[in-house]
Amino acid sequence: MANPKTDYAVTIFTAETYPSVAGDGRNALLIGTKLKERGYGVRLVCLNPNGKLPKFEIINGVEIKRLHYNHNSLLGRITFRFNLLRFLAFQCDGNSKWIVYGAMPGYRAIITLSILKGAKCVFRSTLWGFDDAESLVGKPYRVFTRFVLKKLYGYYALNFWFARSWQKVFGDFNILQAFQGVDIKKYDIKIKNEIRQQLRDRLKITSDCFVILMVGHLIERKGFPEIADWLSRIEEDFLLLHVGSTEAPEWDTMSRYNTEMEKIKKHIVNSLGRKVKFMGRAENIADFYLSADILLVASYAEGYPPNSLNEALAAGLPALTRRIEGVADVMTDGVNGYVFSDEHEFTRKLSTLIHNPIRRIELGRNARIFAKDKLDVEKVTDKIQNFLGL
Repeated sequence: MANPKTDYAVTIFTAETYPSVAGDGRNALLIGTKLKERGYGVRLVCLNPNGKLPKFEIINGVEIKRLHYNHNSLLGRITFRFNLLRFLAFQCDGNSKWIVYGAMPGYRAIITLSILKGAKCVFRSTLWGFDDAESLVGKPYRVFTRFVLKKLYGYYALNFWFARSWQKVFGDFNILQAFQGVDIKKYDIKIKNEIRQQLRDRLKITSDCFVILMVGHLIERKGFPEIADWLSRIEEDFLLLHVGSTEAPEWDTMSRYNTEMEKIKKHIVNSLGRKVKFMGRAENIADFYLSADILLVASYAEGYPPNSLNEALAAGLPALTRRIEGVADVMTDGVNGYVFSDEHEFTRKLSTLIHNPIRRIELGRNARIFAKDKLDVEKVTDKIQNFLGL
């Protein structure tokens, strides 16, 4: 009989290949780390695009198993699903609790095997319009998809919209509604102003420059290039600091967007010139939250709230974010940041943030209070632990 304190009490499946960097894998590693600190065995099962990453790795005591995934060919995608089925059949214990992060390749196979093995399996949507309930059952194989999803032990909803969509499709269901969570202690920084100046000196940014931070891949879903066009029509002085992929490596499935990202980057440079700085991927993301004045979230769709917003609020950084599904769960307009729907509203609220530093301090203080109360990963892990019956 499995021992939940030594064997895999929880197995998390996520498409992200390098969970210490970004995305759902980053959150999966954070949750896994917290469960591991509480004495539970945790394993992450991820994709390994083109076999460029280690097949096995341990980070923060969490075991990470990567399965080869050649997403550039039909044969490669078929082979991955065969290997996934074999892995599930022989190496995944029915006594473990399974969490599936979104409609990753093979997610139906994972859920099906969990049913056959009698494992408690929870599905967590990752992106509105992609793997919310209504989007999932509207895709090919929707009859089978609906069947296996109905058999899940439970559903993990990041916000009210995800929960409502699931209930609309499946009726009464075992639903956990909780945010992704952020490591609040990481942002308990007492000498923030001193560190901020040091970081700005290192980045060669003057102390009086208004810095707008954007975090994420340079893709259309994140609001590009539209948001650059809006910014180009603003007369105030500012610097747009972008942290994230502008060209993804081969081990990242985002590499299929490299042509799109290259085109968008050229457009932004032509639009903003000296007012934009691209930092690329960064693991020391906390430095950028501390050096910026606001976080800008221009995405057309997210699994709201994204990691970047969680971390910014935890760092006491006010956010200016597009009004999309899930925003109202986190952002209260004029309290912990501002929300916009169109260019006029965006320009007006950004101007308020630029010209009113006292207001920014107030919003940042409220952002930090909200993060400590609602986003603390310890509290989120408590909810997940209780939901799974650990």
